[in-house]
Amino acid sequence: MMKKFIRKSMILLPALLLSACNFKFVYNIEGLPAGGLDFDDDIEDSGTYDIKVWVDDKIVDLTKSQIGQFVTASGGKYTINATVEPVDEPGAASKMLLDVQDGADLFVFAQDQLSRLKVAGSLAKLSNTYVDALTEEMGIEAVNAAKVNQDVYAFPITSDNGYFLYYRKDWVSDDAAKNMTTLLAACAAAGGKTLNFEAPSNGFYAASYFMATGCTSEWTLDDASGKFTGYKDTYNSPEGLIAGKALRELNTSTVAKNSQASKLGDTAAAVVSGIWEYEVAQNRAEKNGWELGCAALPSFTVDGKEYHLSSFDGYKLLGVKPQVDAKKASVCRKLARFLTGEDCQTERFGEASWGPTNIASNQSEKVLAHKGLQALHEQHKYAKAQGQCPGAWFTALATTATTIVKASSDGEVQAALDTYKAGLTDLLDAD
Repeated sequence: MMKKFIRKSMILLPALLLSACNFKFVYNIEGLPAGGLDFDDDIEDSGTYDIKVWVDDKIVDLTKSQIGQFVTASGGKYTINATVEPVDEPGAASKMLLDVQDGADLFVFAQDQLSRLKVAGSLAKLSNTYVDALTEEMGIEAVNAAKVNQDVYAFPITSDNGYFLYYRKDWVSDDAAKNMTTLLAACAAAGGKTLNFEAPSNGFYAASYFMATGCTSEWTLDDASGKFTGYKDTYNSPEGLIAGKALRELNTSTVAKNSQASKLGDTAAAVVSGIWEYEVAQNRAEKNGWELGCAALPSFTVDGKEYHLSSFDGYKLLGVKPQVDAKKASVCRKLARFLTGEDCQTERFGEASWGPTNIASNQSEKVLAHKGLQALHEQHKYAKAQGQCPGAWFTALATTATTIVKASSDGEVQAALDTYKAGLTDLLDAD
């Protein structure tokens, strides 16, 4: 277990040990930087608070329990009337962008919405003290996922917002799963079972081919206005053509199915999806007596050269809304820190299979034995950080992929890429 974070500039009040989570709680903090903060947490903030929290419906009851543990840990310092509502990450971001005042005090959202939420005034900036603690406990990569320019605006809560390969091991061997050609052959040999992969119609998955060949799409966001002002995109390039050729070849297979529906172990021998599919897949395997396989995405070959499918590597973040009441702001930040602490992340993994961001939690025996998280870990070597981009970019790439898979020649693939490039400037005003 890693040592608990201790900062010399802190004054530690008597530590409160949480019986259920064994969590060390720090109240009084000195040395906060002057300016740039909504409120200073070095205040007397005992009292009763109404706090609204938005989380995925899978962890609503667990979150209620953990808030209760936080109250218990305070030894009577806090009374929290918590309203925990089931709002998924896309929904939470959309709601907070539309109406910050009536939004949740704490809410979980996907990393790619960070800049938009910050510009909308939906997120309170964290002090250096919090940032130092999070860096110690989670690592710099996790903290960077919550950063806009040089400031951190959220608490990392999961590091599993990516995708990998699921397969039924009596139909697809571990070796066959490593390469797209052998994977499709194994699916066909299993009686025409399918590989379900949305790359031909979904930009989130289609990007895996382009990133595999070295293509990039980076967007510049103006911090003040929240508008995208420029981009550096190499999808229309010789490398992009290679990706397009591979994508078109995938669509010519009789067992490659452009589908979001899993049906793993039934009509599908393999599925590309994320950790959100794991419990359903594992339960189906156990119920029907077959073994579940999880692995990094396969490689593919074009013109004799091999490329490994990439993916987006993203985090889910817990945001804290800025508050009018300085005391409530302080308590909300402490609650967010508690909910993203080692023990609560471990507890959340145990109940909902959410991948921890905490370093020590990730080294627990159960996490290391989790097939899905280990596949994500392996895929991490080939993944790219999910940066900020217009939401319409994914739609544009989906349209391009749909055109590519219908192409009858390399020339038509190139024409689709040319059309994609011509439309990029329009995306600057799309969001």
